Amino acid sequence: MGWMNRGSRPANRENNLFTTVNFCNKDSDTSATVTFVEDSSGPRSYQKASTNTKNEDLPYIDPSVIIAASDVGLLWLVIDNIVYDCTEFVHDHPGGSRVLESFRSSNCSWQFWRFHGTKDMIEFGLPLRVGCTSGIQNKFQEPPRFVGLRKLWGSE
Repeated sequence: MGWMNRGSRPANRENNLFTTVNFCNKDSDTSATVTFVEDSSGPRSYQKASTNTKNEDLPYIDPSVIIAASDVGLLWLVIDNIVYDCTEFVHDHPGGSRVLESFRSSNCSWQFWRFHGTKDMIEFGLPLRVGCTSGIQNKFQEPPRFVGLRKLWGSE
């Protein structure tokens, strides 16, 4: 009866989508090496989109893939159903890495828009997009914003 030995991944394979497995026969001197393609729908198979790509042209990413992204060391955030890969950007975030880490693989839409504007999204977010999704919930309920109360009380 044969046994198998999982080898190392081949060098220079983009996104590490290949695994080499060595099959050896204990009873003889024969062996074979087979390369399998891993799940192409995994988080590492998604690349950052060009800044020219429209949001509606981004690939759809299933919520289970977004959750799995944290298992492979990726820092993905969801803002308005667009998925952003902040794995490298986390080190440059002016508010610190802890803020982004706390929303790993989850929705942070209202928190983002509380502190950032459209200009920030275009400058920093546009190059980080990897896809779009639906169904990823925000961990926190947005508190109501009270705007313009002075007019209700008669003071200006």
